[in-house]
Amino acid sequence: MLDRLSSILNRQKVPLANVKAAQSWWKPLDEADPGSQLQMVHAAVSGFFSKTPSLSHDVLSSLLWLDNAVQPAFESVCFQYISNPRMPKEIEQKLWATIHSFVQIMLDAYGQYVQACGHENSNNAFNVEMPQVFARSLRYIATLAKWHYFRFEKVPAKLWTSANKYYRLAEIEGFDCNPFILYPSISQQVSSCADEYIQMLMLATVSSNNLSILQMNSVDQWLDRWSPLLQLSRQYRSDQHHYVADLQGSCGPQKASTVTNGELYRYWGIDELVRHVREMLAKLEAGATTKALELGETSSPTGAIELLKHLESFWTMSMRNHQIQRMERFKVNKAASVIHGLDALCSHVREDNDRFRKDNGAGSDTFKVDVDEVLDMRLYGFVSNRTRAKLAQNPYTVQVKQHDWQTWIIDNESANGLGAILNYRTNEWVRPGRLIGVRLNDNEHWQVGALRRLSRMNDEELYAGIQILASAPVTVTMHSEELDRTESMSVSDSSIYGGIDLPSMRMGLYLPHKVGGANVNTLIIRAADYSPGRVYQVHARDKTFSVSLGKVLEKGVEWTWLTVNVLRQNT
Repeated sequence: MLDRLSSILNRQKVPLANVKAAQSWWKPLDEADPGSQLQMVHAAVSGFFSKTPSLSHDVLSSLLWLDNAVQPAFESVCFQYISNPRMPKEIEQKLWATIHSFVQIMLDAYGQYVQACGHENSNNAFNVEMPQVFARSLRYIATLAKWHYFRFEKVPAKLWTSANKYYRLAEIEGFDCNPFILYPSISQQVSSCADEYIQMLMLATVSSNNLSILQMNSVDQWLDRWSPLLQLSRQYRSDQHHYVADLQGSCGPQKASTVTNGELYRYWGIDELVRHVREMLAKLEAGATTKALELGETSSPTGAIELLKHLESFWTMSMRNHQIQRMERFKVNKAASVIHGLDALCSHVREDNDRFRKDNGAGSDTFKVDVDEVLDMRLYGFVSNRTRAKLAQNPYTVQVKQHDWQTWIIDNESANGLGAILNYRTNEWVRPGRLIGVRLNDNEHWQVGALRRLSRMNDEELYAGIQILASAPVTVTMHSEELDRTESMSVSDSSIYGGIDLPSMRMGLYLPHKVGGANVNTLIIRAADYSPGRVYQVHARDKTFSVSLGKVLEKGVEWTWLTVNVLRQNT
């Protein structure tokens, strides 16, 4: 098929002579498959511009027309790559090379006009088309960057240099914010050079989040629609801006601060973007479809909710931490046991609490969760004397769990964090903002940490930056009069508890913390258990307190870290 098309097309006029010639040359390709269409356009463009042709308005118009015509085929080939992440290595490399080479040849072709436009002796013949030339070039540069993210590779400095330079030139020419339809053959959505540039910058902020190919592509598609929510500014405002780009630099977005201040820096904040993500989440959880919210017709609501929660958590964390400087790190060579998830943390920390209290001769029934205790709390709101007497007669034993943790290599450490090296294939769950437990020695407490930075080292290894939130956490159990009154206990003939299925215990972690230099009481609880001002009876060690939930310090996909106000100590 490809050979026959080549013989037919070779007899046609040069496709880039003018738009009419391009349309005539393209007509036989209508029935070809996407791969053949892409190859033929690639060959025609590379063959034409390799001969250093005269750059005319007709050539540029035909190049723009062909680029638009081939976009459905280009998207189809890209979809083959994105939709099959488990493809054989040979096929993956072939598709990657096809996409990469096509993008590069289009960039080179447009680049000749960019150079001609910036030449001192250039005329104004291309002024009308140049906004599209720059915007399409920025999109192609962003495509190359995205394909590097798919392989967990660092984006080459020359790509960032080109992107920053192109946007700067668009500013100088005064059309950086001019709106137009970029590719009418695939979308009627309006874009601009600024939109394409900010979309590339924002995708870079999540490039080290260990997202799958499908997830990374979904974020890119969403940012295509969300980019108008972001505005680049020439002046830095600490209360509004979170990221900065250096237009004369060779790197992507950085944390904004007073240090990064100058004429060629551009700043932006993400408050409005995060608010929009939260709105999308609320609508999805209320029953809206992903199609109605323009989140992709084939996206599942469950997958979209999970990814939106991650973005909301990560970007909120970035907003809070954008002015925090990293602590000095020291090289070490250690191994650490690591668990993840709030439930696992509560379980292991509770065993820690019990083991260390027993070693110190303290009471042994502090954290024991007994069926009779649960039933008493559900029925009466307190533990009866009869149940207490029964528990007092039973000697305490620590329940040793099976080995359910992983081992990570600790490469460096700082005053409040660790840098770890881990196997990528056995840690696909790793994401910034995930809650983990870390223990450097079997005789030590489990520490509570949160994953912050991720970067791919090679095909097998991943680097993770860990912030330690607390070195001596305490597991607590929680009871809410309001919630427990509305929940009903289910009855089942097969229940091992005489026909009654017990509800899951509400558990959390108490973490001592400082806010503004003052000590505060904080809890990490399940996200579903949080509501502003809600009152809980919290049982910690041998005491029970009534507390109200206060300010949220940080949110993860499944957990919330917040301050608590102690109302009273219960007897």
